[in-house]
Amino acid sequence: MTETALKPLFVTTVRDPRSGAARILGMNLPVQALWIAVSLISVVTSGVVAALVQAAPIPEGELGDLLRTSPVYSSPLIFAVMQWGRAVLSVFMLYWVGRGLGGRGSLPEVLAVITLLQAVSFVLVAGFVLLGLVIPILSSLGLLVFIVWWMWAVSNMLDVAHGFGSPLKAFGVMLIAIFGVLVGLSIITGIIGGLFATTTGAV
Repeated sequence: MTETALKPLFVTTVRDPRSGAARILGMNLPVQALWIAVSLISVVTSGVVAALVQAAPIPEGELGDLLRTSPVYSSPLIFAVMQWGRAVLSVFMLYWVGRGLGGRGSLPEVLAVITLLQAVSFVLVAGFVLLGLVIPILSSLGLLVFIVWWMWAVSNMLDVAHGFGSPLKAFGVMLIAIFGVLVGLSIITGIIGGLFATTTGAV
């Protein structure tokens, strides 16, 4: 995909997520390339977030203590791996839940629309953050607008991928998938924490 192809796709997705989803599906991109893209976006996003947290002053009190012990501050690499795992698990959950509720989308099709959504979301959020450096109030307002747009975009793009014919049903798939991802990550984090504690105790 060239820059001349990416710009119209980006603009189309922002204005009309359904058309953006239809266009990315029509490209029939290789599955390997999509997995690489979604992984790269997750890692780059994690790096940017970690850098911003490291650069910002740490607040005093319990909030500061919690932030210091969080992976995003103390272990950026682990944070990046966690975000990559969240992205991959999200794709599978959106596929499984969608199919379970009557969707017809294949895993590569769900992967394609989610990869596009993540790429567009990264650019939008980065733009709002940069804008906030100049006019702070616009950053908060922009992020609020982004959250509303993101929910609308996910519902419509998933609807196109799964062929529900109902963005509301696709929105339900998103909510169930988010819950599933949170539960899955909690279990995985607990297992990793237990293994780490066992290894540390043995040493």
